[in-house]
Parts: sequence; C-alpha cells; structure tokens
Amino acid sequence: MFLSFYITDTKHSLLFEYLVSYDAPSFKALWSKIQSMTPDLAKDRVTCKGNLGKNLVAYRYYSEENRVNYWCLATRKSNPLESLVFMETFDKVLLYYFDKEHITSNKLINNYDRITLLLNSMIDANEPAISDLNRLREMVPVRNDLAKVINSTASTLGKKISHAEANQMFSTRTNSSSNVKETAVPWRSAGITYSSNELYVDMIEKVHVVFQKKKNGAQCVPVTASIEGQVFFKSHLSGDPVILLRLNLLGHDLGCPALHRCVDTSGSDFYADSLKFIPPDGKFELMQYSIDLDAYHSKSKTMANIGLVTLDYQVGLGSLGDEFEIKVNIAGTTRTSTIENLAVGLHLPALPDECKIKVLRNTHGRFQSSVESNRGTWLFDKEIPTGTLPVLRGCLEGASSEILKSLNLTVAYSNKGLLPSGIRVEGVDIISGMPKNLKPFKGVKYVAKAGDFLVR
Repeated sequence: MFLSFYITDTKHSLLFEYLVSYDAPSFKALWSKIQSMTPDLAKDRVTCKGNLGKNLVAYRYYSEENRVNYWCLATRKSNPLESLVFMETFDKVLLYYFDKEHITSNKLINNYDRITLLLNSMIDANEPAISDLNRLREMVPVRNDLAKVINSTASTLGKKISHAEANQMFSTRTNSSSNVKETAVPWRSAGITYSSNELYVDMIEKVHVVFQKKKNGAQCVPVTASIEGQVFFKSHLSGDPVILLRLNLLGHDLGCPALHRCVDTSGSDFYADSLKFIPPDGKFELMQYSIDLDAYHSKSKTMANIGLVTLDYQVGLGSLGDEFEIKVNIAGTTRTSTIENLAVGLHLPALPDECKIKVLRNTHGRFQSSVESNRGTWLFDKEIPTGTLPVLRGCLEGASSEILKSLNLTVAYSNKGLLPSGIRVEGVDIISGMPKNLKPFKGVKYVAKAGDFLVR
C-alpha cells in the first residue's frame, strides 16, 4: 500500500512531494530516517529498497533520462516490484504527458499542480489504478492552464446543464444516442482533429558489449554483446488512422518483442517487420526488442553490429613498463558526420597513496582526474567527427607494471542517423481512417547509445 511519493534531484533536494496517507512523513523526516536506518539507500544508486522499521519500506527509482530520484514509502506487505514498476511508469507518463525528451527540475517545480493531479489519478485507495496516458490526458488537461480550467468550470457546467435540459425536452431517442462519441479503440480519444497532421518515428538502440584484451597483444575481441532497442511513435493525426510501419531488419532476429497493445498481432503471418496499429494520440513506446549478438557465432558479424566506436589499448610501454596507450577508433560513415558526448573511463584496482595516473600526451579532448587516484575520465568535445582516431598516452606513476595490467576501460557516447544493428524504417503507410486529401508530414530519427561498454 502506497503512503507517499517524492521526487528529488541528484543532490537529494526536494522537487515534488505527494502524501497519499494523512500520517505520511515529509521528505525531510523520511530522509533523516533513511540516512540512519538504511544508509546504502542514501548513498548507492544500485540499492533500490530499504527497510524503515517493522511495517515500512522505502523504495527509490533513479531516472536516467530525467536525472532525478523517485521515492515511494509503502507498507512492508506490498509487492516490491509494484512500487518500482509504478515509479518507472510514472516517469514515462511525465515524459509523454509533457512531450519532452527529458524533464528538468524547473519543469517539475512549475507544474506541481498538474503532476499532483496526474499522480492522484493514477492511484486509487493507495493502490495503482490508471496508467493509460489517453485517459490521464482526458482527466488532466494538457494545453489549458489549470487556473483557466477552474475559472471556466462554473460557466461550462451551466451551459452543459441548460443544453442537457433542452435536449431532454425536444430530442428523440436517435438524437440522444448520436450525442455520445464512442472511441474506435480504448487507447485513443474520439473526434481528434488537427490542422497540421504529422507523425514521427524514433528508433533508439543501446549496445552492451564486453571486450577482452588478448595476452599476445592482439586487438580486443568481444566476449559478449547484445543490443537493446526501442521504437517510439509520435502521432498528431486526425480521425482514427490505421498505420502500417515497415522495418528492414537486415536479417536480425528480434525474438519476442514487447509491443504496445495498439499493435494488431492477429494472423499467423504476423512478424515484427510489419506493425499495423491505430496509434494513441501523442508520443508512446510502440515496441521494445533485443538482439543477442552472441548467437551469430562469428566475431566479424558481431563487430559489424556494435556501433561506430571500438577501443584498443596497450600497457607495459616505456623503459619502466609503467606507460599505457589508448586508441579510440571512430569509424567513418556517410549516415552521420559526428558522435556526441564521447567519454572513456579508466579504472584500476586500489592504488597506494603515492600512485597516480598521469597523461603524457593526447590528440583529442582532455583528461579529468577523479577524487580516487585509481580512476579518471578522458573527456571529448560535445561533438567529434567520425573517421578519426584519438590517441591518449599516459603512465601510472609510482606503480609496478603488474598493476597496470589490471586496467579496465568503459565507454560512453551517442550518435544520430545510424543504429548499431543497421535496422531502418522502410515506410510508414496510412492504410485507412484519414481523408485521402490529407498528406501528413512524416519524420524518422535514429539514435545509438553505448550502454554497458567495457574493455578489460
């Protein structure tokens, strides 16, 4: 049973608070209790649950997109997954409701009233109730300010009542039934019209890969690799259109993808490369899929599907054997000219106090030392051209060459215009449900990201 919800930034400053139960504590009181009774929940992002006594449990969900923490105080009898899944769902609802790639702290603070109404609509009797965005939009206005809605309530109700009385006196049975607008499908509102019709498809893939360095000094080879994909659809279309999304999967097996309930899966010939659906209004997640690159049993085919960035490094260089060199190979392509937010993390086991990482020279970016002497980050400009080969040479002062052999690297980056798998949209067809004279604008975007990218 839910007792309260809170949203804080990464420094645990309160942005939003919603007390479901009258005796639920404020976040200030809850935070003091968390720090004293379950400190791991306060310090470690990995920890998502902490016991606060005999009957109370605190849950925390960290949003990578919005960079905020969602907190939930619940009774111990609750299913742990219920609270975590609800907070993840609430995070997605906020993104889709406000139609943003990410929600800033100011956005949360300035829309305190709407977020409160959304959360109140999603909960009934301290339990999850509604998560359908279409119904939530009807319950909480999107484009009208809440103040305007409240101010116009009296006059609107008066008009509705007088109109209803007039209909009761003069309308027939046929007319009264025609006043009710029925939705074609439960996830789409009835009577939607747009002066400018448009639709967008966003495909996002995150590659997870572990490379291992061979002892003979050869290039790093992938030990395990997989791709996590998402297809988002944004629809601003009049009527009840039936859409056919055609994908070129390039022979990849998507396994059993998770599909939005709007997708028509009837028929024995259904496959993930042709998705037919009546879209909800606005942005929604159409499909989630995963590709197991280990199933190809071919290193060359795996390498062809892990994205534009690969790493290679050497250790034991220099006269003392305490130097290392890292090369970042950014492949060239005609689909995109740059990659964004490239960063290479250096990780070593615990070092003596006199040891530290020192950069001798680098062709691109800058090196940022960490508070801990065994860590550092090679940072690049926001955008770096494809087809380049950045090199960093450094040394581990005051340490033996054996310690340097334990060097591990992590990689973070993103790029647009090309997915690691090469999957592309072949076409977005409107089969029916819209006037033939309407030609909506169509847009497609591809985004690739590095997930758990490790070189060891």
